[in-house]
Amino acid sequence: MQKIKIIMNGAAGRMGRALAQGLGARENMSLAAAVDTKASDVDYGLLCGLGELGFKQELDLAAAIRREQPDVVVDFTSPAAVMNNVRTCLQLHTPVVVGTTGFSQADYKQVAKWCADFATPAFIAANFALGAVLLMRFAQQAVKYMPHVEVIERHHDQKLDAPSGTAVTTLEMLAAARTPLAQGNTQEFERMPGSRGGELDGMRVHSVRLPGYVATQEVVFGAEGQVLCLRHDALSREAYVPGVALAVEKIVQVKDGVLIQGLESILD
Repeated sequence: MQKIKIIMNGAAGRMGRALAQGLGARENMSLAAAVDTKASDVDYGLLCGLGELGFKQELDLAAAIRREQPDVVVDFTSPAAVMNNVRTCLQLHTPVVVGTTGFSQADYKQVAKWCADFATPAFIAANFALGAVLLMRFAQQAVKYMPHVEVIERHHDQKLDAPSGTAVTTLEMLAAARTPLAQGNTQEFERMPGSRGGELDGMRVHSVRLPGYVATQEVVFGAEGQVLCLRHDALSREAYVPGVALAVEKIVQVKDGVLIQGLESILD
């Protein structure tokens, strides 16, 4: 069986190591290289629990792609670096699966243009946990009947962007199914700026950053005499492996230069 050859970009991070371990252990996938902003003298397989793989972390993504000719690059890096990484992959005609968050609508348009220009696909998702994707679907159904809604997302204290990409995507999905609605008292005021959170079409979003969390999201709906709370907890980073694997398997079958957005777009 021909294995899917993967370069892990963002290999040194906790997410990168967890994904490398999970993807590298699959029968139909193999790791070809590990790229990060810092090199290492230790065999990468020992760092991510796979045993010796025969290569170490390296710095240059483009050089790794040219040398290894992978089937796909998996990118879990940082919002500041991801656009350059994506462009590098697409310019070198290498499909890329991206879980790094922080994309704006302008960024998505730019990536779609690069995909077309270089005839190479990209897959970007705000969340690769299947439960989180189901939560967003369920929330989009619920908001049609309970339009008063707020989102609370909780992540570890090293996360850089707020609100999370998952929360932003959730709000956008809710907005698509809901008429804009001003929530709360019309005379409401904040004693401390920002205490009511961010806002989209009248919906509020609140970001918590504390040690101990991996990723949790609640979507809370309120109506007369009742409250509905939908919640997803990612208890470990292994929760993202099946979704990333699905995206990897999908993108290597795509022959056109297209941008695929969201794990939900490939679920039945």
